[in-house]
Amino acid sequence: MAEDNFKEGLQDFLVICHQKQTRQLRRYSLKALQLAVEGTPVLTGCCRANWIVSNGELKKDFQPGKLDIAGGPTITASMGALESAKIGVPVYIENSCPYVLKLENGWSKQGAPGCMIRTPLQKLKQAIAMGAK
Repeated sequence: MAEDNFKEGLQDFLVICHQKQTRQLRRYSLKALQLAVEGTPVLTGCCRANWIVSNGELKKDFQPGKLDIAGGPTITASMGALESAKIGVPVYIENSCPYVLKLENGWSKQGAPGCMIRTPLQKLKQAIAMGAK
């Protein structure tokens, strides 16, 4: 009897841990997407609009006619993928815009080098470290 209670308690604990890990994965993935989108220099909105989230595999999907100057629609469009993210399955946040690396390296006057990936990732790492304490 006591052994059954222990097993049930352990199983409940494992379920709770998995749920918390999944929430954290989704939360930090959303934060990473927000930082990338918000850090993207905007002239036409094409590069900002082409941030996408996928689970398990890269999409490599560039849509040249897709525009988003504000960034909100791009984040909203990725919510389905973020909400279905699972522990053990890679979450990819990608941008297949042909000039995205140029923008990241300072090509645009609207953003400093590292404004989409390097600097936001540093901020995200710090946020995760602070949340873990």
